[in-house]
Amino acid sequence: MSMEQLKSDVAEFAALLEQAKSARIKGVLTTGKAEAEREIVNLEMKARLAAERQSSSSSDTKRYLHELTDYGWDQSAKFVKLFITLNGVQGCTEESVTVNYTETSLQLHVCDLSGKDFGLSVNNLLHAIDVDKSYRKIKTDMVAIYLKKAEEGVNWDVLTSIQKRLKQKQDTEMSKDTENPESALVNIMKKMYNDGDSKTKQMIAKAWTESQEKSRMGKEIGGGLDAFGDL
Repeated sequence: MSMEQLKSDVAEFAALLEQAKSARIKGVLTTGKAEAEREIVNLEMKARLAAERQSSSSSDTKRYLHELTDYGWDQSAKFVKLFITLNGVQGCTEESVTVNYTETSLQLHVCDLSGKDFGLSVNNLLHAIDVDKSYRKIKTDMVAIYLKKAEEGVNWDVLTSIQKRLKQKQDTEMSKDTENPESALVNIMKKMYNDGDSKTKQMIAKAWTESQEKSRMGKEIGGGLDAFGDL
């Protein structure tokens, strides 16, 4: 879809939002508007990257965009703060470290850091942010992004609405497990196995193997690890 069409869609969504009365309709329109805004940001970033690469005097060496996925975050009453570690980023110019914001997303782009480009996208923020009052700082080996909360004082349990839904799903599963303590333990151990490092997986696998041997010998164990099946 073209940039012009996306901008037209955003304007139409905004106009419809002003007329909408139903909370459900407003939710649908808000989601549609946010999606169109994200597509605009993506197109703008791609266009800027293409222009930078074309005009670069070192265009003989092609740079690829490295997607960043690791970051830390914190919050205060007014801001949600993201911390992205990038070695040597303090040597970049102000113009080469940019962040594009929408009410529910952000995209960081770092141009030509040690011959590489870096990008970070965070979509579907849990709550709306004030785009005009959000900003970023370049620190030693780090980029700090300050997202101004549209509603000050509101606590963000998680960073994105997707993480919120996952957390609610996990809470629901855990509440079901309270009715069956053995099942709860098995699920916890399975999660530890799936999320753990190689050493943790070896320890859990060893415990499971030993529990199977004990079960075959007719011994009972309280943890119910024999219910693991195939991890």
